[in-house]
Amino acid sequence: MRLIFKCMVLLSPIFSQSADFRFDSVACQDCDGHAKSVVYSSSSWLSETAAIDPNSKNRLMIQSGFSSTTRRIWSNYWTYPNLDFAIKTTNNLAITGKIYGFSSEKESPQVLGAGLQYFFGGKDTLDWVTSIQRIDLKGLNHFRLTSLTFDFRKWVDWKTFQFRIGAGSNFFKEQSYSGNHSAPSTMEGQINYIGLDTLRTFSIYKVGLGMRINPNLSFLTLFLQKELF
Repeated sequence: MRLIFKCMVLLSPIFSQSADFRFDSVACQDCDGHAKSVVYSSSSWLSETAAIDPNSKNRLMIQSGFSSTTRRIWSNYWTYPNLDFAIKTTNNLAITGKIYGFSSEKESPQVLGAGLQYFFGGKDTLDWVTSIQRIDLKGLNHFRLTSLTFDFRKWVDWKTFQFRIGAGSNFFKEQSYSGNHSAPSTMEGQINYIGLDTLRTFSIYKVGLGMRINPNLSFLTLFLQKELF
């Protein structure tokens, strides 16, 4: 499992080669539509929040994997890498972050941001989680993007599985750079979703499968998680 975890960290950027971050990658009969698809999909991807077990005694966690659209966009499934870390500062509060870069076609996206997760619940059980995170997407030729996500989940244990169920909203603001495209100079919007993650522990690792469901665009996420100490 240790080798698999290292492979997930190293290879997840490779799976992102199907992601599109350019506005001029299709014939320009529908440039505006393509640009909106790029921005909408990118912001949906950035809304992924780390699955931090609220009852875990460990303080540091790393989570690696990738997310893919569940339907084709311009004839392809767009796939993106994920790399999250979290530090539990108290039993009720964790600081999360995304700091990484990768290559995709002619682009070199840079993901940078942070957030907070607050755990609460009954007297002896912290099974509710509220998350807020801001993530910036930079290093692109045609645009930069700011993504703000609010997420509300409940953790449920069933046999050897853990479930993280809830909903969230993602607010994005994009600014386009000048270039060989006719995209709007700015784009803003809100993406609401229902979230469901399933996790199972194998040795010292957790394997997870998640879904974020939206009527316009849904994402499937596969990840491997390790709590360090």
